[in-house]
Amino acid sequence: MLDKHAVLQQMIEQLVSDLMVLEQAVTLARDTATHADCMGSSKYETMGLEASYLAQGQGTRLLEVERSLKYFKHITLHESASVASLSCMVKLEDEEGGVQLLWIASEAGGLKVQCGEHEVTVITPKSPLGHALMGKISGDDIAVNIAGRTRHHEVLAVY
Repeated sequence: MLDKHAVLQQMIEQLVSDLMVLEQAVTLARDTATHADCMGSSKYETMGLEASYLAQGQGTRLLEVERSLKYFKHITLHESASVASLSCMVKLEDEEGGVQLLWIASEAGGLKVQCGEHEVTVITPKSPLGHALMGKISGDDIAVNIAGRTRHHEVLAVY
């Protein structure tokens, strides 16, 4: 069994790293958008406009990562959980025998961290799989329709 505290620390470290990269990208995009060389001499020269759209998108992503980091820094971990809920890890097996470890959180869906030989993926209750897992216990079966295909999973453990 993985140590939830170690997994949580790994997620925080990944988000801090992502934040630093995004801060640099936002600064670069903002500087590019406002640089004199990017101001077009005609309406067809749109490099400055394109750079401003990029800066805006990266700024939005930066805010999302900041919000996720704040969320994970303030999580209260439950040492033993038996029902899948927020801040729980779930070990799940699909119909082909593939096993995955999932962390249920309200932020940072899709974040993946490597803890030793295990990869843990963050999912949110807003995702089809996250929604189906809420309230489930070890031994429960779930069916999730993803991309027009129903996939069956068994909950092996809830941590």
